[in-house]
Amino acid sequence: MTALQFNLFTGEAEDRRTRKQRQADRQRTLPQQLEMFSQRDIAQFGVKANPTIPLSGNVKLLLIPEDPRTPEEVERDLQREAERSTRPMFTD
Repeated sequence: MTALQFNLFTGEAEDRRTRKQRQADRQRTLPQQLEMFSQRDIAQFGVKANPTIPLSGNVKLLLIPEDPRTPEEVERDLQREAERSTRPMFTD
């Protein structure tokens, strides 16, 4: 709540605070954003945002394919593929 002063000549209530005081009062009523991380966690001095990998001239980077299946699943898939590609000996 703002304390208003009455003008002696006009009788109207006036806000006699400075512009900076009014602005600070408005800022206090606005919702404040909370930090997700502390400044200690955010500011890491001496850390590069995009580190580079040192490579000599003849080194190539390759992607290594990885199979997430278990050995049993690999064996089962090989068996199914073999059964699918084999023609039956006797037809009904």
